[in-house]
Amino acid sequence: MKHIMAAIDGSEPSYRALEHAATLAKAVGAQLSILIIREFIVSRKGIYDFLTEEEVKAIQDKAREIVLAAGDPARNFILEKSRDAAFKIVDVAIDKGADLIVMGASGKGGFKSFLIGSVSQEVLRKSACPVTIVH
Repeated sequence: MKHIMAAIDGSEPSYRALEHAATLAKAVGAQLSILIIREFIVSRKGIYDFLTEEEVKAIQDKAREIVLAAGDPARNFILEKSRDAAFKIVDVAIDKGADLIVMGASGKGGFKSFLIGSVSQEVLRKSACPVTIVH
């Protein structure tokens, strides 16, 4: 395993997933990438982001703290915009050559599915690489 990608959204489950990914990356000597998807919607009145610039910065700051506490493995932030977070997570994992995707069981999605979140379920279904879901 050479490249682990953690997908985070600012939720506590995503931060626990990042902690797991950072610890694992350090243990196996893998590169760690941290993916933040800025979801948006399009309406007749315009395009609306779910995250503000300030929220993205706060997520990055918290992620840096978590990674530093885990032993500061090599890290790289990837910021993407998408209307479909699950599709974008899978697409970025392929594009960046991730060997493993790590993500929280549920996040800030608008609705929740039974047991794990809808984005997590879609990534599990569509991913070409292994996916670890952290509760």
